[in-house]
Amino acid sequence: MAKRKIRRKELKKPDEFITFGSRIIAWCQDNIRIVIGVLASVAVLLLITSAVFLFKARRETEARGLYEEALSLYQVESSGNAGAANYSMAMAKLEEVEQRYRSTTVATNALMDLGNIYFQEGDYQKAIICYTDFLQRTDVSHPLYDQALESLGETYEAKGSWQEALEVYQRLASEGASVYQAQAQLYLGRVYEAMGDKQKAMTHYDNYLNENPALIFGQWIRVKLRRWRQAENPKQQG
Repeated sequence: MAKRKIRRKELKKPDEFITFGSRIIAWCQDNIRIVIGVLASVAVLLLITSAVFLFKARRETEARGLYEEALSLYQVESSGNAGAANYSMAMAKLEEVEQRYRSTTVATNALMDLGNIYFQEGDYQKAIICYTDFLQRTDVSHPLYDQALESLGETYEAKGSWQEALEVYQRLASEGASVYQAQAQLYLGRVYEAMGDKQKAMTHYDNYLNENPALIFGQWIRVKLRRWRQAENPKQQG
């Protein structure tokens, strides 16, 4: 079998590679200051990136430790095994987490617990600030986003700010997960009922029942709607 004839062009390829490499080496030698400057810049960039990463990691760890201390006090107080002093200490530690470590993810999550405490204490304005701040720092992908919307709406309800509550629950109905969207219909009906608008309340209660036909709580809503409609149309009774 005849051997394949090597072309002259193929013979030149190794020489071209060696020549190109030699040119690079020669350029580096002629521009040694530039090479050293580039390498130094890369090294400094790596050091800065590593330092920032370590700094953030350390702050997250510190925030986590303080947050867990707060939660332990909060849980003890919630179980009824400690006095109001523990509750106040838990609140103080959560506030410290939020103030000292504001840029951390731990501080963001602590806003929910702090908002819940303010709500339980009846300080609705501070609770609203916490829930709103949490929603501004996160988006719908956060596992607590829907819960924050729900809590914010309930706080506005407790405060008697009906229009603000409606706006929040409408966001929950459009942005929330399916289970929260269904609950939002119930909340919207509840707010419209409190505002005295029974027609809109009935619409949202009907939406709630259509999405949650099997829920036990729905029976109470059905009874309420039946009574309302009977009151509007007495002739249909019986």
